[in-house]
Amino acid sequence: MAAGLRELTLGDIVYGLAVPIIVGLVIIAFALSEPFLAQINPTLIGIFVFGVQEVIMTVGVGMLLGLVWNKWAGGASGFLLGSIYALWYSISGVFSPGWTRDISLLGYAISAMLIGYIAGALSKGSASFPRMLFSGLASGIAGALFLWLTFQLSPLGLVTGGFGFFVTITPRITFGILMPVFAKVFMKFGSTPKTEGVNAFLEKST
Repeated sequence: MAAGLRELTLGDIVYGLAVPIIVGLVIIAFALSEPFLAQINPTLIGIFVFGVQEVIMTVGVGMLLGLVWNKWAGGASGFLLGSIYALWYSISGVFSPGWTRDISLLGYAISAMLIGYIAGALSKGSASFPRMLFSGLASGIAGALFLWLTFQLSPLGLVTGGFGFFVTITPRITFGILMPVFAKVFMKFGSTPKTEGVNAFLEKST
């Protein structure tokens, strides 16, 4: 039975309204800081502008929804946000020959989908932290390996070598540890979707 307005709690407002808005503002804030970071060191742009946006949109959101909801929510949100990130990234490099058609852009979208789906498929809504941690790490590593593969298939050769592999897999392992912690907090305060009937239907259909 759906909860009414009277059942709305402070936790629902914080995690359902305030937290998403803050995350969105953080993404915009890092993007707006690009000119300032360029004056300090251009490398910081890759870390704090593209890097922060990448891990939030292509790793964090899909993985979190997969852990607290189900594999369908994780996979769908990962694919949508991964596609948006790839589109924005391609537009930002529109003047680079071959960049807008590079296969690594597709890798971002598919990798994000895999991360969200695998996290949900392995955890199956479990509140057990060890299982969530395993699911987060497994999905993060799988997504990193898939993205790394598309980087190697890319004729541009932008991400190669040991350091390239390190910068690809490290943030996904890091989020594979952090997202289960956030998922546990969400579950503790009852901020998980109230859709047991929908979840049961989806599980039976697979």
